Amino acid sequence: MDTLLRGNDVEALCGIIIDTLKELRWSSQPVTPSVLHRAMSTRQDYLQLLTDRELVKSSFESSCQSGQEVLRKQPVLEGNDSLIGSYIKTLQDFRLNLLSEFEDRLPRESLTLASEIRELISKSNKVQEILDLNDNILEILRTTIRRAKGELEQFTSLVKEIGKDLIEMETGLMSSFSCTRETFENNKAFHNTLEHNLADTTETIHISTNLIELKGFVASKLSTIKEALERKRQYDDLQLKKATGEVKKLRQSITGMKQEVVQVQKRAKVLEEETLLDPLTGVHNRRAYEKRIQEALARFERHKEIFSILMIDIDNFKSVNDFYGHWAGDRCLEELTKLIKRILRGTDFLARYGGEEFIIILPGTNEEGISIVAERMRELVERARFLYQDEEIPLTVSIGGTTVTSSDQNAEIIFKRVDKAMYEAKGAGRNKSVVV
Repeated sequence: MDTLLRGNDVEALCGIIIDTLKELRWSSQPVTPSVLHRAMSTRQDYLQLLTDRELVKSSFESSCQSGQEVLRKQPVLEGNDSLIGSYIKTLQDFRLNLLSEFEDRLPRESLTLASEIRELISKSNKVQEILDLNDNILEILRTTIRRAKGELEQFTSLVKEIGKDLIEMETGLMSSFSCTRETFENNKAFHNTLEHNLADTTETIHISTNLIELKGFVASKLSTIKEALERKRQYDDLQLKKATGEVKKLRQSITGMKQEVVQVQKRAKVLEEETLLDPLTGVHNRRAYEKRIQEALARFERHKEIFSILMIDIDNFKSVNDFYGHWAGDRCLEELTKLIKRILRGTDFLARYGGEEFIIILPGTNEEGISIVAERMRELVERARFLYQDEEIPLTVSIGGTTVTSSDQNAEIIFKRVDKAMYEAKGAGRNKSVVV
């Protein structure tokens, strides 16, 4: 940029870029420099930032130069310790938020590397050390893109195979139709031959006066009919063999296609499940929650099937990551998930909403029941021992709960209510449960 950005401006710009990446991600658009440019150009907060700093004439490419340039660019900070500290914090937050946003898309083999990079970013207090991690972050994102592309190519290949089988089946059916038409024409010609010879014989019998002559004529016609019958038998045998072969090929094609359809269905189911699961904890993710809450609301509207939800947030989890490292934090999340699942029923739904937040849908549970479950869950976590390298990590949770009501017109209303209850629990000193 031609104009120097202040620390607050850098932080605001990074926040705008992160929000734009989130929107593009959820809209399933490809994240390319041109798409990012168009999306940024329509944002009022971005245009306002440019106007305030007299940067309207500067294009998005010169200030951002794609998502990778945002990671690499380093403004000039001249001897201002507070500004440098603010800039380092901005660099850390941007990269940590970027990794968090793509966490549920990362393959399992990349989670450990991502955890290590997050830990290095959090502990670094030098600009260059953070910038040196850019290539590692970009490689993780490229791995995620390549994996998604590979799955799409596999699925496309299966669909092509099915298309090929359909063409072969169609060819077989057309061949069978052609064979049937040819048989019909042959039978018609054979019948005409019989009728012609029988008509000649009848006419000869009527007009013939010489028995010897009649006998010779009838013998000739019978011989002709016999030859026609033999040709007809040979032709029918040939057509039967041909039809049997076509039917066999058709059956094989149908069997093969059925097997491929089963494979496609299985693969589609696996892909769907993967998109709805959190790769770290193995429970459902935010996308799965949004789908399930809509289904629960629909059942409540149609059949008055009541349900409640819990929002669980780990207290002071950032300090766990800062002190013990992100790898230890990830292990705590995994163990906490196992702990929660112990007291859930088979019909209950558990999802990792994001970061250290979890959300649970409990069908058939009223306000009184949700209070009991929330307090039981809080006590269970409080009593549990989380160990890391023989050192105990103290963990507690703040829990908010609520029950659906007839005035809840959409899922957002319910979520805001349970989210507010959870923050009330935190405001009351943490390690509390609040039901509203």
